[in-house]
Amino acid sequence: MVQAGKTQESASRTVEADEQSIAEDVLRASAQRYHDELPDMDAEAIEVLLALLRSVRVHRTAVTRQLESLELPVGMTGARYTLLMTLYFSRESLLAQNEISRELNVSRTNITNLIDGLERDDLVERVPNPADRRVSYAQLTERGRTICEQLMPTMAELMQDATRDFSPDERAQLKALLYRVQRNIIEAHPGHYSRGLGVDQEPQALP
Repeated sequence: MVQAGKTQESASRTVEADEQSIAEDVLRASAQRYHDELPDMDAEAIEVLLALLRSVRVHRTAVTRQLESLELPVGMTGARYTLLMTLYFSRESLLAQNEISRELNVSRTNITNLIDGLERDDLVERVPNPADRRVSYAQLTERGRTICEQLMPTMAELMQDATRDFSPDERAQLKALLYRVQRNIIEAHPGHYSRGLGVDQEPQALP
């Protein structure tokens, strides 16, 4: 039985490696098509960005699968998790809704929908500002804090997995290059950019 399990796991890894190889070929071909249509464009530079974008998508897919595998007592998405952790790491686990919207770079409507769903699940509560009734705060409940503390080790490990076979020097180099990519984009396309990670827009609040 143990041997069968190892054989199945090895076969699964082989399939995943083959799929990744195909994905890399697809990105390379896409970049080359840009160059074929626009010879002045650098296919290598385009492939770098396409690979970066796919890395983000792969990570988000892994996050979704990881959250689903935990069988939590409440529904959890990447957007919900990001909002909860934003509150968890804030002072007193409390932030004004407009601050959350600005931090995550999503509309106030989307933040309101997310908070509505989290409030129904008793993970977040709204706290009025006695000095200004127009301002509403979102604060973690005890249940919300417990969920965050339950999720944090698993999600931190998932983040580390992305560079698990990197040396410290390679991690430092990649980090510096990624920050450089961000600066290049911002300099070439000035405007407002969120300070944080942002979240995917959710079409509606969870039931």
